[in-house]
Amino acid sequence: MYTHFRAATIVLTIAVATPTQAQTPATTVDSSQQSARDSEKLTILQAELTEQKQIAANLQQTRAVQLAANNKTELDKTETRLEEVGGNIAQLQQEIDVAQGKTRAVKTVVVKPVEQGRQPAGKPAQTNPAQAATATGPWWDLYNRQNAAAK
Repeated sequence: MYTHFRAATIVLTIAVATPTQAQTPATTVDSSQQSARDSEKLTILQAELTEQKQIAANLQQTRAVQLAANNKTELDKTETRLEEVGGNIAQLQQEIDVAQGKTRAVKTVVVKPVEQGRQPAGKPAQTNPAQAATATGPWWDLYNRQNAAAK
């Protein structure tokens, strides 16, 4: 009886352990289907662009009110949001140009410079220059390993 149980276990183990290959059907899309997809993509991108432009217009109005009221904390938030929306608009326009065949797809990296003496909202300014120099490592030490090892 033990040998029958053992044989059954071996057979079940082999059946479970045997890998099977999934047969994925090759999918092809005809040109009319692809054209419909491209058209839908372009419609979606243009709708998103219109929405972002409306948000930018609303933020410009809000910014004008905050400037008149001299509300610096809210103004900083609005200007930051305006920068984000401006970047969204630029990226959407680039995607639309690619979808329309006007330009090739190019990955854009946006780098914002940090102004000296101006701190982002919500972050305290460092007062001691020596403290600032020891808070970060040398320019080439991206992960600040030397400073972490010293602790």
